[in-house]
Amino acid sequence: MLPHLEFGYAVIALFALTQGPVYRLWGESAESLVVSSRTSLAHVYFATFTAVQLPALVVVSRTFTVEMLRNRSIQALIALHLWLGCTVLWSTLARHSLPEFIALVFTTSFGVFLALRFRPLQFWWIVLLAMTIGLLLSVLAVYRVWDTARDLNDGFWIGIYYNRNSLAPVAGVALVAAMSVVVVGKRLTGSQRLANLIGATFVGGFSVLIVVQAESRTTPIALTLTVLILGLWQIYRALLGKWANGFLTRCGAATLAVGTVAICILVALRNFAKVSGLSGETTTFNSRAGLWSQNWTGFLEKPLQGWGWMAARQTKDFFQQGIYWAAFPTEWSHNGYHDLLLGGGMVAGSLFVVFLALALGHFDRELSWSDSLANIGLVGFVLVAAIQESFFIGSHFMWALLMGCLLRGAIVSANRPLINHEYARKSSP
Repeated sequence: MLPHLEFGYAVIALFALTQGPVYRLWGESAESLVVSSRTSLAHVYFATFTAVQLPALVVVSRTFTVEMLRNRSIQALIALHLWLGCTVLWSTLARHSLPEFIALVFTTSFGVFLALRFRPLQFWWIVLLAMTIGLLLSVLAVYRVWDTARDLNDGFWIGIYYNRNSLAPVAGVALVAAMSVVVVGKRLTGSQRLANLIGATFVGGFSVLIVVQAESRTTPIALTLTVLILGLWQIYRALLGKWANGFLTRCGAATLAVGTVAICILVALRNFAKVSGLSGETTTFNSRAGLWSQNWTGFLEKPLQGWGWMAARQTKDFFQQGIYWAAFPTEWSHNGYHDLLLGGGMVAGSLFVVFLALALGHFDRELSWSDSLANIGLVGFVLVAAIQESFFIGSHFMWALLMGCLLRGAIVSANRPLINHEYARKSSP
């Protein structure tokens, strides 16, 4: 029973990390804040997410090996977390940075748990089922006319997530997971393969419907650029197999594909408005230009060490930089990369890039084509979607899935010497 219980726990925990279910769970408690505000909703949310992820942290602590600590990408990830933990010491609002850092550690551990404990097809079914539960409840909320389930003016769907930009990524991840289930499950035969295909097809079509009804631009753009990343990966994979060697081969096709798209996005965001003659508000994703300018100016004030993890937009001094006519007051930067730069400065940004490059390099060396395709698809989706939203935070399913996918190749690489040693021992006379 234990493997089945572990699988069920992973589904429920990942479903909870989509955040909407937990917010809905404690929604009525907000009314009691008028009577007593001593225990804020932020404390309740933090405690709930911590309790949900605690079993995963315990399992990881018991199964993580010394060999894994010798892996370069895992070392880079640990260094990133250590640095972000240190930022609490000089944070401009340490009482906010500390719980945010603890939440990040727990959610990273949950991602490690997913990568460590489940085979590829199991992993993708966990993702698919967790997202499907949220989508089904969202449809129920829309048709039962729950509060905030549908926008009263424009009619777009919000479901149980309080924001269409929180609902649409769940549907986008479900679509990527459905395609991954088909690709990874191609080794199945008979009735198993048919059931796998039918389930993935149903959820995939259902996810497309939700994306359309949510009317969010974040997810369609992320899905489109994910397809571009996968196409470039295939091209680079073929080219490196024929002609390249040395440094480019060690980097891997996945690293080059993600890097190419990242450079193209940076160039497009900086120069498209000048070339087209349109305003930045028209050409940038969801009119984020004002917020991003404010984020960048704040980063330049503390470029090396940052403001402290997730503390910048909680600090009064951050909003005294100047006047940004296009920026609206919010505690969210609406850009995961800006969160890293604001929270930990150039050091955090550099460590994240190093970790990302090293982890992506394992895909081409350690994983099969189908496993690599599925993992790169979800990694690409999360990385692109994080341009528009603060997805690189603790207690959020996007960060957990990013860690689960990126660390799969690293864990295989770290365990390969043990596997080879065990095979040699069993094969010896």
